[in-house]
Amino acid sequence: MATNPPIFIVGAGRSGSTAFHHAFARHPHVSWVSKILDVMPSAEKLNSAVLKGLDNPLVGTALKRGIIERGHLKPSEAYAYWERIAPGFSEPFRDLLDTDLTEKTKSNLQQAVERLTIDERPTPLHKITGWPRVGYLNVAFPDAKFIHVVRDGRAVVNSIMQIDFWEGWKGTKGWRGLDMTPEQKARWEASGQSFVTLGAMELSDMFDAMVEATAKIPSERFLEIRYEDLCDDPTGTFRAVTDYCDLDYTDDFNQSVIDFGFRNTNEKWRRDLTELQQRQLEAELARHLTHWGYPLAFDAPPS
Repeated sequence: MATNPPIFIVGAGRSGSTAFHHAFARHPHVSWVSKILDVMPSAEKLNSAVLKGLDNPLVGTALKRGIIERGHLKPSEAYAYWERIAPGFSEPFRDLLDTDLTEKTKSNLQQAVERLTIDERPTPLHKITGWPRVGYLNVAFPDAKFIHVVRDGRAVVNSIMQIDFWEGWKGTKGWRGLDMTPEQKARWEASGQSFVTLGAMELSDMFDAMVEATAKIPSERFLEIRYEDLCDDPTGTFRAVTDYCDLDYTDDFNQSVIDFGFRNTNEKWRRDLTELQQRQLEAELARHLTHWGYPLAFDAPPS
């Protein structure tokens, strides 16, 4: 196993977890997967060489510039790599549970995380979006720590609908190939087959899976942060995160967090959507918004 317990960042897509991941990867003691393994899934040694190079006084500045300014080596979820290690990991039709992990895949995951972690950066840091996969990963890494990045679901759905790989325009199969329950089908039909409602239903399923999965993780191994709080107070948030992860909060890392420039763009959903669409969106997500402390904008769902 790796020197330190791995840290897994989880959350729905478009929740700000990528920005959080990229900022966290600037910590000098964490190892992470770069875009190299998206393009060349077998290039583990090259990925390790990049991590080692970051701390090299001769080439470190150039490598960091390539990561920060050009993005060629940025931290990645590298699903092409993980699919080789754990078949089905990248796009399961439902959440991956503890009962889905085979002994072979468990061994594969443990060995992969070990290989991807260099001695100079002894804490593995990996990010996953979509289905939590928390129960699945918890079996492979019973000492792992999980960080859930959550964001106002109305902003998440508005953002998801504007990306080119959202499949909701195809109808009920929707995002990640989800099937509707009869009750969901009835609500969707009642909305006039609203795409906003469909997007909210799909996100609601992801939220439900996250709540169910993370409820089984001991509190000392689970941390939840709101993206809005991260944007309001990046240094305070990362001080809490590094404390939770047993990592030093150095002056250099603090400056990296300050320089990152987190931006809260949550209000776009109000500008981008009609009032009816806003009401439909909130009606579907109301219980989740309330669960995470986001105030509702409307008193009642649309008629």
